[in-house]
Amino acid sequence: MSTGSSKPHKGSRVVNCDCGIRSRICISSRPWSKGRRFYGCSQLEENRCNFFQWYDKEEDSGNVEDLKDELEMLIIEIRKIKIENKELKELVRSLKAKSAKRRNETLFYKLAFFTSWIVYVLVKFGL
Repeated sequence: MSTGSSKPHKGSRVVNCDCGIRSRICISSRPWSKGRRFYGCSQLEENRCNFFQWYDKEEDSGNVEDLKDELEMLIIEIRKIKIENKELKELVRSLKAKSAKRRNETLFYKLAFFTSWIVYVLVKFGL
C-alpha cells in the first residue's frame, strides 16, 4: 500500500498521492470492502499512479470544506465523462456511416458480379 504525504487544509486533512497532487476520496465497490472510503489518485486513468490509502472514520469530520472539495472533484469527473461520452457517440455515428457505405459497396459488387455472370452465360451459350 502506498503512503502519501498529509498536511492540514482549512481544518481538514489533505492527502497527496504519489504524483504529488491532492488525492480524491473514492468509494470501494469490492465485495469485502463495499462502501468503504479511500484516497486515490485524482488524475485521469492513463496518468494515474497506484496510490491507495484508507479514509478512516475518525478522519471523517463532515467538514463543509471537505464536502465542497469532494463535490468539486465529482463535478470535474462528470464533465470528463460527458466529454468522453460525446466523443464516443461521434465515433459510433462515424462507424455506422462507414458500415452503411460498405454495405452499399458490397451490394453494388454483388450486382456487378451477378450481371457479369449472366452476360457470360448468354455469350457462352449464344442465347
